[in-house]
Amino acid sequence: MKKIILKEQIKLVGIKNFKGEDKMIDFYITAPGKEDIYAFSKRYTHTIYDICKSGIRVNEISTKRSRNRSVMGLVKYLNVMLPYLTEYYGLEVAA
Repeated sequence: MKKIILKEQIKLVGIKNFKGEDKMIDFYITAPGKEDIYAFSKRYTHTIYDICKSGIRVNEISTKRSRNRSVMGLVKYLNVMLPYLTEYYGLEVAA
């Protein structure tokens, strides 16, 4: 699997979703001048929500290293989903 690097303005934003049985965080990809794109949902953890509530660059979160299992699970899942999201939604990839 090839590592994908997106343009610097593209961010990942997490929004709480407490409807239903499980507490979840819905992640959206935001790019300037475009509407928000739903990416995926993960179980709610306080650390992940604190990192992503105001938006973090996708390139920064995809290379983040931490001892926290939930953060590393998010990084791993994002790296798997990123090629699909860039192809399906036509996101700008850095050269």
